[in-house]
Amino acid sequence: MKAVRLNLEDRQAWQKLQHVLTSLASDYMDLVAAEQTEFKFEQQVLSIAFTLIASEADRDRLNEFTQSIDRYFNRLQLIGVRRIEWEFYVIGEAAPFLTQGRDIRLIAAPAPLPQNALVRNDAKRMPVRNVQASSLVKGKSKIGNIVRRFRGWLTDPKTLEAARTVSRITIRDPRGALDAVRINAIAKFNDTIQWVDTFPWETWTKEKAQQIKRRHQRNLVRSVIEDLLIVGVMVIAALWLIEALSGPSFNLALLPKQHHDSNMTNAQYRCGNPAVNLKNYVCLSRGMRYNQVVNILGSEGKPLGIDRKFGDRAVVISWSSPDLSMNATFVNDQLVSRAYRQVSASK
Repeated sequence: MKAVRLNLEDRQAWQKLQHVLTSLASDYMDLVAAEQTEFKFEQQVLSIAFTLIASEADRDRLNEFTQSIDRYFNRLQLIGVRRIEWEFYVIGEAAPFLTQGRDIRLIAAPAPLPQNALVRNDAKRMPVRNVQASSLVKGKSKIGNIVRRFRGWLTDPKTLEAARTVSRITIRDPRGALDAVRINAIAKFNDTIQWVDTFPWETWTKEKAQQIKRRHQRNLVRSVIEDLLIVGVMVIAALWLIEALSGPSFNLALLPKQHHDSNMTNAQYRCGNPAVNLKNYVCLSRGMRYNQVVNILGSEGKPLGIDRKFGDRAVVISWSSPDLSMNATFVNDQLVSRAYRQVSASK
């Protein structure tokens, strides 16, 4: 994890440190009073004083809290600090209940800017009318940097040489190139599986849960509204995805006992298991080839004759089941008409 550098001489950095540590203490509300935490930074020593709620504090809980503080400071690089100390006081007592601390590597503060660097240069100032467009300019510059990097990668001699080498190998030995791609894909897949297996999911989940808990403690109403918006967007996206993946719905109970259709629409209804039934009848659409219809209905049909209505090349094929009799007309191996009759209707 990349370390964060803070210069405590800077007011914003000092306030950020106080805010983070106070939020961390709020996770242990049963142990310390987070609002009574005091901070002091003198002579390159950072001192933090926590107030315990009870004199008989849970030692295990206190050790867990101090370890959390220690882990937090391990991710920081404090400029101008040579030692960190944290103390725990019981309400009403002047002597600390527990004192801990450690020395850290001193990072020197950056040199101050020369005096002439602070002089305002009116010639380089941005006009007031262009201040509102600064964000747009920044966005365009970022996109331009991405485009330039991609163009530089494409025109890089190493990239061109690698492309030539791959093309020569592919032309000379296509099977070897495919094997290399397969081996590389398997290796990448194994690396991904290994990363998933070794990733500290439990620690990551606990950190995320603590972040959500701190966010709720800071502003409960706002966090609940944000959570509801996120859940609402996810539900809408899931419903849209389900609707996009599933075919149009159709109530088979509304179909009559007999039906003939030569004006079929292009609606793609979801087919069922291969069988001669109403669901697969509705699934048939104009332009399907005979092999497609056979795969949907699950068996070869029986030729009945020529349908003169569609010309001399129109062949009528019949399928039947114990409950349904179905005909389909093909012209040049393309479905142009369909019809069915429920066997129970004639009984």
